[in-house]
Amino acid sequence: MLSKLKLSHKEIKQAMMSMDEKCKLPKDMIEQMLKFMPTKEELTQINESVQKHGSPTVLALADRYMYEISSIPRFEQRLRCLNIIRSFHDRVEALVPFIQVVLKATSSCQQNKRFRQILTIILAIGNYLNFGKRNGNAYGFEMASINKLADVKNALRNDRNLLHFLVNFIEKKYPDLTKFKKDFATVTEAARFSQSETAAEIRNLEEALLIVRKELNLLESTTKVELPEHIPPENDRFALVAKAFIEKATAEYHNLDKMFREMKNKFSDCAKYFCYSPSGGVPVPEEFFSVINKFLNTFNEYHQQLWAEVEEEEKIKRQTIARSFLAKKSTTRRKENHKERDFEQLISALQSGDIFKEELSRLRTSFRPKKTVKP
Repeated sequence: MLSKLKLSHKEIKQAMMSMDEKCKLPKDMIEQMLKFMPTKEELTQINESVQKHGSPTVLALADRYMYEISSIPRFEQRLRCLNIIRSFHDRVEALVPFIQVVLKATSSCQQNKRFRQILTIILAIGNYLNFGKRNGNAYGFEMASINKLADVKNALRNDRNLLHFLVNFIEKKYPDLTKFKKDFATVTEAARFSQSETAAEIRNLEEALLIVRKELNLLESTTKVELPEHIPPENDRFALVAKAFIEKATAEYHNLDKMFREMKNKFSDCAKYFCYSPSGGVPVPEEFFSVINKFLNTFNEYHQQLWAEVEEEEKIKRQTIARSFLAKKSTTRRKENHKERDFEQLISALQSGDIFKEELSRLRTSFRPKKTVKP
């Protein structure tokens, strides 16, 4: 770990005292340093060894590092605060896009007219199929039911179901409704959102902010902080850096928490709008959008399948027409070739005189002189 850092023990100590304002310590290295903090027993053994030999130069590289940082007041708490300060903003920024995606997906579902019309068609088909039954005059249906359309098989074709019929019906009667897939680009991402994990991370950020605030309060409440003789008090930048961080981080946290609460409220309105109430209890975005995303993917799959079949039918029609055309053309060509051969044979017969052979023979016979009979 220390060999990769490429900093001397003195530079590491200076970075920690200044709260690493120049960012000499990589974030991953700070995390590693926290994992390998020396125990009290280890520090006791290291100090005894230094006292025995009168110099820290006898220590191994790792022990020398532990010896040097142990001279910093509350070095473990300081390092933990440094880790929070360096990572807090990135952790906030990592959550914002997911919350924004859910907000956009919620708005898309509520405002999309095409999707509402598709749901209306599904309700009408369901009432028609259940005519005369208890569920034949329904005013609505559960959102999860849209993914059960594929379970209603076609009695004439085993490879067809009610969703195939819906896609085919919409394509023929209301082709514009098939464009609803483009309007739901954020739904797929929203389906991967985890509200519980996001809430947990926001709580962790609040706790992290509290850790730095407590450490700052402890420092300010102490009348005098004992520093090693070789570390001037003016080099300790913890209070200044911590105050600036708390002011900025508090604003970031409140904005994030406000956005998260807004997302939950708007999604709750969306769930009520679609009468979505899962059996598990309180609706959460990932479950709701997973239902819509599954329907979206299946609808898209069947729509592509429909177009593939239409293209295949058109291809067969074109091939049939082409074969019919070529057959007629071939028949016409044979007739033309036959006529052409007959004409060529006529010309040849005329040139050779064969065509008049019989007629000339009869003519010569008719003009043959009569034989005289001797008395």
